[in-house]
Amino acid sequence: MKINLLALGAIGLCAVLAPIAQRQGLFRNRGIDFQIVPVSGTDIPELTIDNPVGHIGAPAALMGAAAGADLRILACFDSARVSSCLVVHPAICVAEQLRGKRLGARASAAALWLHTVVALERLGLDPEKDRISIAEIGEPADIVAALETGRIHGAVLPRPYCAGLVRQGFSILLDLSLETAYGAPDALVARADFLQEHPKASEAIVATLIESAAFTLSPFNKSIVLRHVSDALALPRPDAELALSELTKSIVRRPYPSAEHLCRLQLTMARANQAVLAAALQDLLTDHVVRKLDRDGFIERTYAAYAAT
Repeated sequence: MKINLLALGAIGLCAVLAPIAQRQGLFRNRGIDFQIVPVSGTDIPELTIDNPVGHIGAPAALMGAAAGADLRILACFDSARVSSCLVVHPAICVAEQLRGKRLGARASAAALWLHTVVALERLGLDPEKDRISIAEIGEPADIVAALETGRIHGAVLPRPYCAGLVRQGFSILLDLSLETAYGAPDALVARADFLQEHPKASEAIVATLIESAAFTLSPFNKSIVLRHVSDALALPRPDAELALSELTKSIVRRPYPSAEHLCRLQLTMARANQAVLAAALQDLLTDHVVRKLDRDGFIERTYAAYAAT
């Protein structure tokens, strides 16, 4: 069966699981002709009849559901714990200097925007009260370029992207990995009609990504995975090693979608987009595919087969 999957690429580290599965032939092994359709820039991905499945992140799923799309979150492969850093212009030394400044994110109410709000809260700042604007820039590479050219004064980025900026003289104002902060989880999302019409394909997709996670966590595959991570995130080798280290910490063994994480996420997103409150979480979440694979012992067998920890 031929399936297109929308993917946000470098926004969340777990997004590399689909490219790894594709390159290793894991989808093909389950009879799926899989095509990854990248989503770039500031666009919010929308699932369609032609692109019925997406590894797009929970914020995009919430925005889609609030707009009337009949979607289901099937699995979340990361813990939702934020490990990003707030990296700032070298002239900024303390939090108070962010007042009146311009930060960058991919899109309003999306993952990097959410993590920026979390970072400002931890610093005792409020975007509206302290006149801190969060501009829509695009992907992490675009945000890095905006920092380098002075278009923005700072941004919350995954740690591997911060490493290169620090080498250029930028500063880490806040390391969110030390804050026990939770933000936007990744999300494997499908249209409800696709899930109903193709239950076996839906299960195969979830099973393949679980296998990709086990493959990624296997110590025997480190060199292969490192190459995939470097290519998928367009990172040099040292930063790709950091990305892989962060990825192995964030992957959850049993990718049940969490209502608690989604509820907290919805409330934070409402600051920029009140419409997301219209999304009914009880309709959006479904764990029946993960539950079936877990109950049948598939997850344990797969991790054992790869000697993954």
